[in-house]
Amino acid sequence: MAEVLEDPQPRNNDDNAGVDELDEAPVNHVVTPERIQYLGLKLVGYKRKRLQKSTARVNFERFKGFFGLSPVTAAEIYHDMQTTDIEEAKVEGSRIDLRNLLIALHYLLKYPTERDMEARFGFSMYWSRNLAWESIERLRALKHEKIKWEEDLCTDDIWVLTVDGIHCWIQEPKHPVWSQNRRYYSHKYHKAGLMYELGICLSTGRLLWMRGPYPAGTSDITVARTGGLVEELRRRGQKAIGDRGYNGEQKQISTPNAHDNKGVSLFKRRALMRQENFNGMIKRFNVTSHCFRHSEERFELAFEAVCVICQYKVENETPLYDVLIQQVKDQFETNSVTS
Repeated sequence: MAEVLEDPQPRNNDDNAGVDELDEAPVNHVVTPERIQYLGLKLVGYKRKRLQKSTARVNFERFKGFFGLSPVTAAEIYHDMQTTDIEEAKVEGSRIDLRNLLIALHYLLKYPTERDMEARFGFSMYWSRNLAWESIERLRALKHEKIKWEEDLCTDDIWVLTVDGIHCWIQEPKHPVWSQNRRYYSHKYHKAGLMYELGICLSTGRLLWMRGPYPAGTSDITVARTGGLVEELRRRGQKAIGDRGYNGEQKQISTPNAHDNKGVSLFKRRALMRQENFNGMIKRFNVTSHCFRHSEERFELAFEAVCVICQYKVENETPLYDVLIQQVKDQFETNSVTS
């Protein structure tokens, strides 16, 4: 017999109670992942009977399909928004706050139009837009807790992180003379874009470094120099690993080269591939992979909010793989590092 989802906190038999069930709640309330999953699926239109007839796995995948993360991760984010000391991120704790968070998560994942939001959630276009962006701003503010490079992190390691630029497609910015602006041309999209520089810790797999947005025509090495990464690595006496777009700062950023022995070469390949996996996690959110329709300021909010979400996902559901496997260790033991 298939396992089914029961309402963790049964209330009434009104199948149209999707948004209404999230309208009243005590302040600073604790919500279980099971309850968040149930309320989230009701919010996007599922009826109670349909949820109860479905297996737990089906409902779990439905939630991830509409919100981009697991109920456990969503509960962790909601808890942190209530307990954080960051004023811009803090919520008091109510079903309205939870509803707004779920709307923001759905918006970042699906990037619907305002008409779509109005139809799904029953608010006017004005309210749908504002509810989403207010919560996106709060999510983004959590970056001060979730994305930071502690002074005592991996101080004994020479190589501390991988670095890469990630491009996102945007509408063509206006140029005073030409129909296109070369500064924004993305060689990855062959269209206008913005880019961010991201750094992933080699030891923990967490996002440590984030700088942007920059016009997509800016080279990776220019961003590393002007955005502060090269100087930060120099100050710490450590190195990053980057692709060949970072050639030119060999003392601070090590790139694949012919002098690497087999162990170093394998280590760099695995590290850079893991960085691409994190970039792919970001691109699963349509707000970063589809053409961005809003201002550059709102792109910054949305992209950094997605990075915060992905940081939670790495911590709670999809950790990045370890780059230092036994094969790499064996090569390090038998060969001297020449890079």
